[in-house]
Amino acid sequence: MNTHKKFTVLIIPEGTEKTKRTALSSGILKAGALALSGFLVVFVFLVYEFLHQQYQGHELFKARKLVVAQNNQIMDFANKIHTLQTRLESLQQFDLKIRILANIENAASKKENTYSIGGPTINTGGYPVPLSGVSKEMLVKKMEMDINDLLSKTGMEEKSLQEVYENILDKKDLLLATPSIWPVRGFISSGFGWRINPITGGKEFHEGIDIATQLGNPIKAPSNGIVSYAGWETGFGNTVVIDHGYGITTLYGHMSKLLVKTGEIVKRGQTIGLVGDTGFSTGPHVHYQVMINGIPVNPMRYLVGNFQ
Repeated sequence: MNTHKKFTVLIIPEGTEKTKRTALSSGILKAGALALSGFLVVFVFLVYEFLHQQYQGHELFKARKLVVAQNNQIMDFANKIHTLQTRLESLQQFDLKIRILANIENAASKKENTYSIGGPTINTGGYPVPLSGVSKEMLVKKMEMDINDLLSKTGMEEKSLQEVYENILDKKDLLLATPSIWPVRGFISSGFGWRINPITGGKEFHEGIDIATQLGNPIKAPSNGIVSYAGWETGFGNTVVIDHGYGITTLYGHMSKLLVKTGEIVKRGQTIGLVGDTGFSTGPHVHYQVMINGIPVNPMRYLVGNFQ
């Protein structure tokens, strides 16, 4: 039995040309089929590899794009931290200027603050820095340190500004309590200090000033306060004493009429009585006295302007 089968292939051309006949053995056909199968396998593999590389390239591009976006976000965040640091430093300098102008001592927390910004140096040259010049891990570490530093300094600055605010309010109240305006228009007939008493003729220490003026002229409170006494006082006649707080009190003697009562709250410029010559007096005037913690001081140290 013939195992080597042959196959005849007829090639029939168009027209009048003769038909061609070719004989192929089964071995050749098998070899051709194997070669075709191998080619198809290689072709499919190459197509797969190409598509796979294309996919990996696309994913790598997306990953790189994401990394670039993250790096940009990190740098943007770092620059914002730097901006906050600069603004906080400016705020601290402004705080210091206010303290100097208002004569407010630095708080204990401020003494520890050197007005420097940022954490330990990590050789980045400071913000902003190109990401290529420093590792991402180092930059993130610096940002974390700076954020913690900002939180700490912001807390201290908040306390400092609150202290400045309270001190300014306190100084405002002190200013309102300071007897800075003249209680009455007139001229000084007797100053503060040693003098000869016009009634007794003896030498005495005059604890205030006498402002001579017309009978019945209004007497004004020189600053805010509470009337601690309104009534008759030996030597001074009709007398008003005002407690202005902060250890400051003022006394007004020889009034012809009292217009306030004990315990009454008075404002600067409010009329508290009228000029008179009650008590030991040689004529209409106001005995005006300023006391600090009960000790008489020269009222001229506080009066603004000149009504003489």
